[in-house]
Amino acid sequence: MINKELSAIILAIGFLLSIGIVMGQDAKPLNQEAISPELKALDDITFGPQNASGETLWRLVSASDAVSSNLTKIETALMDASIALSETGIDGPNAKKVLSRLVLADPSVIDCITIDPPGSVREVEPSSFESIKGENLKVQEHINETLNTRLYSGFHLIKAVEGVYAIDSEMPVFDRNGTFIGTVSFLFNNSQFFESVLASFQPGGNSKIWVIKADDATILYDTDPSQILLNESSPMYQIYPEILVLSERMSMERTGYGTYEFLDQSHREMIKKGCYWTTIPNQGTQMRIVLTLELQ
Repeated sequence: MINKELSAIILAIGFLLSIGIVMGQDAKPLNQEAISPELKALDDITFGPQNASGETLWRLVSASDAVSSNLTKIETALMDASIALSETGIDGPNAKKVLSRLVLADPSVIDCITIDPPGSVREVEPSSFESIKGENLKVQEHINETLNTRLYSGFHLIKAVEGVYAIDSEMPVFDRNGTFIGTVSFLFNNSQFFESVLASFQPGGNSKIWVIKADDATILYDTDPSQILLNESSPMYQIYPEILVLSERMSMERTGYGTYEFLDQSHREMIKKGCYWTTIPNQGTQMRIVLTLELQ
C-alpha cells in the first residue's frame, strides 16, 4: 500500500509537470468565449491534477499501461508469426497454420492475412474470410508504407476490405536469405479490444474511461456504444462547444485535463464532467485514453 501511495504521489507530480510542459510548448490558447464562466472557474480552481487523488490518476495510468501491454502482446505475436513465415513462406498449408496460431493472440481478432510485395492477399485465417484472397490492399496507406519501407507499421484505424472499421497492424516478413517476401497482419475489433482491457478499470456511473483517435477525435471505444466511431464533426457534438475545444486540445496535447458539459450515460440529463487524458504509445494512429469523471 505504501508503495502504491508513493507511486501515486510521484505520478501526480509527473502528470502536473508533463501537462505544464505540453501546454507551454504545444497548446494554442483556449477559446475562452466558448467556455462558460462557471466552467472556467471550475477548471481553474477545483479541477486538475493538483486537486486529484492519487487513486484517480493511478486509475488512468494503470489503464493506459494495460492497453499498452495488450498491444505489445499482439505485436510480439506478429513478430513470432513473421519469423515462422520466413521458414514456411507466405503461401500454402503451413502458412495457414502460422496464421491459425496468430488469431489466438487476442479474442478481438477479426482475421490474420499474409500479403505479397505487390500488395495482394495470399492467405487468410479464419477461413470465413477466404473471399478476400487475391484482393490488392496497397490502397491502404499503412500497408503500402510497410511494403515500401519494409518496417513494422504500428497500429492503424482503417476501413478494412472486410467491410468494417477496425485496427490493423502489419509486420514485414523476410525469408531465410533476408529477401523481403511480404507482410503478415493482425486485424482486430477496436471496440471489443478496449472494452475487454479497460473493464476492470472503469469507475462506473457517469464516469468512464474511453479512447479516441487524436487527430479528429474519432471515438475508438466508449462505454456508450452509440458514440463509438463518432468524431468532432458529428452533429451530436456541435451544440457542445466545450467538447469541441477539448477535442482540439487533445489533438495537440499528449497529456492534459479539462472540464465540459455533456449528457449523462442515459442521455437524459446534462451534467458537468472533468477529464484527464494521456497518450497510448504507438507509431501508427495516435490514440488518447481519457478518464472522465462526473463533477456533480
